Amino acid sequence: MILGRLVDGINNIPNAIMRPSWRVLVFLLLPLSLILRIPKLQTRPLWYDEAFSIFLSRQSLGDIIEGTAADTMPPLYYFLLKGWMFLCSQVWFLRTLGIVFSLGIVVLVYIATSRWFTQRAGFWAALFTAVSPLQIYHAQEIRMYALLAFALFAYFIFFLRLWDERGTDRVPWSNWIGLVLCGTAAMYSHNLAVFSIIAPNILLIFRREWRFLCRLVIAQIGIGVLWLPWLVFVPMQIEKIQTAFWTPQPGLREILQTIIAFHTNLPLPDWFLPIAVFTSLLAMTLVFYEIVKVAKGNRVIHSLLAVTLLPALLLFIASYLMRPLFVPRAIMLSSLTYYMLAGRVVSEINNRVIALTMCLLIILPGLISLPSQYTFESFPRSPFQAASDDLVVTIEEGDVIIHDNKLSYFPMHFYQPGLSQDFIADPPGSPNDTFAPGSQLAMGIFPVADLDSAVGSANHVWFVVFERAIEEYASIGQPSHPHLSWLFERFSMIDLRTYNDLLIYEFTR
Repeated sequence: MILGRLVDGINNIPNAIMRPSWRVLVFLLLPLSLILRIPKLQTRPLWYDEAFSIFLSRQSLGDIIEGTAADTMPPLYYFLLKGWMFLCSQVWFLRTLGIVFSLGIVVLVYIATSRWFTQRAGFWAALFTAVSPLQIYHAQEIRMYALLAFALFAYFIFFLRLWDERGTDRVPWSNWIGLVLCGTAAMYSHNLAVFSIIAPNILLIFRREWRFLCRLVIAQIGIGVLWLPWLVFVPMQIEKIQTAFWTPQPGLREILQTIIAFHTNLPLPDWFLPIAVFTSLLAMTLVFYEIVKVAKGNRVIHSLLAVTLLPALLLFIASYLMRPLFVPRAIMLSSLTYYMLAGRVVSEINNRVIALTMCLLIILPGLISLPSQYTFESFPRSPFQAASDDLVVTIEEGDVIIHDNKLSYFPMHFYQPGLSQDFIADPPGSPNDTFAPGSQLAMGIFPVADLDSAVGSANHVWFVVFERAIEEYASIGQPSHPHLSWLFERFSMIDLRTYNDLLIYEFTR
C-alpha cells in the first residue's frame, strides 16, 4: 500500500510543479544509489578479473597497451584506473571509480527520460536504475563495465538529440562531437561496444531515414578513425577469442539469464531462483505489452525498443558466426533503455493496479537479491584473503604453494604479494587459456608449465584448488582431479582446509 500511494503521489503531481523540482528528485535518488553501492567495498572478495585489472594498471602506459593488446579488452579503463590509483590504492577506493560512473548513469537516465517523456517517468526510470542489482554489481567491480555503460548511454542520448534536430537548419556540431567522443570512449572500453553502437543504424534502415542514417554512418566512421590506433590489435584479439574464450554457445538458458539479470542478478539462492524467473518474465512482458500499445509512430519508443533488443540479438547471431560472445554485461546499455521504457509505462499507465504490480516486480526482487549479492563468497569470489592470510602464518621455509590455475592465484597473490606462490598454466588452446603471453610479460606474472616443475624437490606442498574444478573432472568420468592424483601418488595428505568452495590440501613426502 505504501508503494501504491507513492506511485499515485508521484504520478499525480502536475508537470508544472515537477518541472522546477527535478534536481531535488535526482539528489534524493543519488544518496539511495550511493547507499546501495557501498556495502562491502573493502571486504567483498576480489576475483581473477579484478586482480588482473589491478596488476595491469600498476604497469607503465606502454605495458598496459601491450598487456591489453594481448588480451581481449581495450586500454581506456586501465588508464583511468592507473590514474585513480595515484589517489589511493586501497580496494574500497579502487571500486569507487565504477561507482562514480554508475551514479552518473542514474543522473543521465533521469535527464534522458525526463526530456523525451515526462519527469515522472524520469523519476521511475532512475529509481529502477538505482536499485538494479546488475548496475550495483558492476558499479562495485574493478572492471570496465560501468564505464562502458556510461559511455554508451551518453552516445545514445546524443543520437536522440541529433534525431530531434535533424529537420532544423542549424548544424548541431556539439551533439555530433559528443556522439563521436562517447562512441570512441565506448570502443576503447570494450570491443563488444560496437554491437550497441550500430543498433540505431538498423532502426533507421527500417524507418527509411536514409539522410540521417548517412550522417550517422559518417559520424561512426569518425569513431572508427579515432579508434584506428587500436584497430591494429583487433585481429589478434579476435583470433584469441576464436581459440580461447570461456563463454558457452547461447541458447534459451542464456536468454533467460539476461532477462533475470535485468531485474535481479545471478547467482541467486536456490529458493529464490524460480521466483526471480517468474517475476522477471512477467515484468518484461508487462513492460513490452504496455509500451507496444503506444509505440506506433513514436520514434523515441522505437529507438528505446531497438537499443533494448537489437544488441542482444546481434550478439546472439555473432555467437553462432564466431566464437560465443553472448554475455549480459556486454549489453548493459539495453538494461538502461529497458528501465526508461518501464519508467514511461509506470508513470503514464492509467491502471493503478498494473502500475503498482510493475513497480513491485521490478523493485522488490532486486532488493531481495541484494543481500546474497553482497555476501556471495564462492567461485569465483571465494574468501581468498582469509586463505592467503592463514598460509602466511602457517607456511615454513622450503614449502611450496601451488595453485591449480590462475583464478585462485591472482587474488591470493594480491592479498599476500610477499607469499611465494605458483600456478599451473592452462592447457594451450583450451577455453580457459585466456592469460596471454603478452599479458604475462606486461605484468611480470608467469605460470609454471606443469605440476612436476612446480613441485620440484620440495618435501612439503600446499595445493590450492576450487571444489568446482574437482567436480568438473568427476562430471566427465575422471576418478579424480589429475593434479590431485599426481600428488596422492607421490605424497601423503596431512590436512585439508576449506574456505567455502576453495580447498587447500597439505601434502608431505
